[in-house]
Amino acid sequence: MKFDEIGDQIIDSDLTEALHAFTFQVIRRWQILDRQKNLNTQALPLVGTKNEYVTVQEAQLTLKTKANLSLESALTDMELQGQALRKRLGSQVVLWPFSEKLHASLAKGVGSKIRLALPEQLFTELYAAKFSKSKISYVTFRNQVYHKLLEEFSLKKAFLIYLFGATPYAWGTKASESQVSPKRSVAAQAKLADTGIKLSGTYQEPSEMQTKGVHYMEFDLLDFDPFHENGVTAHQLRLLEVMAGYFLLNESTTTPSDLQAAESLAKEVARENPFAKSQIFVQANTFLKQLDRFAQKFGYAKWQGTFDVLKKRLETPAETPSARLLRTQGKHETLADYGVFLAQNYQEAALLKEPSRDKNTQTILDEAIISGFSYQEVMPSQGIIEVNGKILKRGIQTTRESAIMTELWQQKQLAKQYLSGQAVNTSQAWIVNNRQELKQLYPTLKGKAVIVKNAVGDSKAQTQLFRLPPTQAELTRAFEEQAKETTQVMIEQVVQGSVYRALVVNDEIISLVERIPANVVGDGRSTLKELINRKNARARAEFETITLGEVERETLKAQGLKLESVIPRGIQVLLRYDATFNTGLQAYEVLDEVDSSYLTEIKRLAEALQLHDGALDIIIPNIYQPYTEQAQLTFLNAHAYPALALNEYVLLQTEKQPIAQKVIAQFK
Repeated sequence: MKFDEIGDQIIDSDLTEALHAFTFQVIRRWQILDRQKNLNTQALPLVGTKNEYVTVQEAQLTLKTKANLSLESALTDMELQGQALRKRLGSQVVLWPFSEKLHASLAKGVGSKIRLALPEQLFTELYAAKFSKSKISYVTFRNQVYHKLLEEFSLKKAFLIYLFGATPYAWGTKASESQVSPKRSVAAQAKLADTGIKLSGTYQEPSEMQTKGVHYMEFDLLDFDPFHENGVTAHQLRLLEVMAGYFLLNESTTTPSDLQAAESLAKEVARENPFAKSQIFVQANTFLKQLDRFAQKFGYAKWQGTFDVLKKRLETPAETPSARLLRTQGKHETLADYGVFLAQNYQEAALLKEPSRDKNTQTILDEAIISGFSYQEVMPSQGIIEVNGKILKRGIQTTRESAIMTELWQQKQLAKQYLSGQAVNTSQAWIVNNRQELKQLYPTLKGKAVIVKNAVGDSKAQTQLFRLPPTQAELTRAFEEQAKETTQVMIEQVVQGSVYRALVVNDEIISLVERIPANVVGDGRSTLKELINRKNARARAEFETITLGEVERETLKAQGLKLESVIPRGIQVLLRYDATFNTGLQAYEVLDEVDSSYLTEIKRLAEALQLHDGALDIIIPNIYQPYTEQAQLTFLNAHAYPALALNEYVLLQTEKQPIAQKVIAQFK
């Protein structure tokens, strides 16, 4: 390695950390097909489709990550956007995974554009340390550095095409695959006519770039990786990052004739048979080793994995993307069929994939991307994100909430005592720490219908509600099961009425659902077990699934039922009497049905708790009868981080309620 003036100055000024501060923006455009390879002509279930990140136009979907992201952040953003869009698209359409159009009728091309930018601080420090003395302007200096990188990358177009070429055919020409020889990259061959690599910026007029400065390099030469759902991989970005650093520091001796020869060579490599040993093998092998020495010297994270993959592709032509596609086509008659097969797999996998973030956070992030709201993960491990300037935790809590009050909500008994002083009706409850206390308390509880649950936080599966007063033995057994999960057990008197959850965002009630205990309805033919299995097969959310635990079995036994019992037609069987997210339930939206007087009272309750964002669990005897001193509501619990899914999946609605859309609408 022989450094030039820029490289020497970076070393002398100890600016090598800037090599790890290059930023990316990735733009991906797919053709949207139906499952028969035709262009999609149906309206897509998208909202806010014309936004900064998402565009749908003429059966083409474009995703654009946020600008100026680190390599790892760009990968995360691509995953976030891809998951959000695929889930919204559903199962009837797929995204064509190649950088060559299947249907030539669409005007715009498909594939990826990768933008790479150098950190501004690197330019300013280099200019101040040395290059201001050369009497050229700062903008001219910046542009010269970018032009140097452009020339060096242009010399290596063939290298990039060999490693990432993944479009053996020009499907848009409608020529049969059997009648043409496969190429390494038909897409790259076409893009070479438009240089494939260029300098650019966010300007209305290209001429502005000369006087205001280059913003980034743009690579339109790297094919989609069809073996990855995102199309653009860490290996592609990491190689560009290392190459840019290498070119920045090293001396350049490029001539116009070198650039012409490199352009011609790139076209030849794009036309090569994918299985043939490339004519650039020797020089590519030498260059890859140089990059490896450079990356090792300057400590590029995760480079080794990328180097191993690229080295294998270089030494074994059958491992290059185009050749691998043709090898793995298998039973599919054409590569186009195989492409649709891959696309269907990615679509189906996205619909089944469990989120790595908590479900509330994932739901809100998905909606922000679809609707075009600004978004950012602030503390991913804690579920803290920013949406349109608002900080949210687990999809709902904002910085308006008092930490003291949030702690109070978790302590159920303290919350009840506090609200009693605010003229709020609460159910009577007792905290029990051990069996001795329970024994002393039993005479007070005798003859009362009660629920046994944990005193702090959300209710668990061990929660048990007794509609009829339990015996001392039954109560003791329920207490002991609950005590295994919590240090404090609450025994709460059952209040007559139905249980509801009010979802509050920015002081507004955006949903009110009735919580209905896990149940099945008989058809006169099926056993209880068959009814449960059938209902579970239709469950849309985790909380709708019926689990046969100890409480469920006891509840059935008390009704004289077994799993083999045939349930008469129209008879509803409750599997348990409580209805919480963790114990199983169904939800029914009643916001448009409830008498408005209750909404006023719920808002007063939220105000008393200083709950601006969260959920309230309450009991109402009859939502159609106006609130009075006789027909009151009763407070049960307050939740800082309620599961949004409970208000999304409701009875009598085939589609999810747009709760996430309603949440972020409060932050406009």
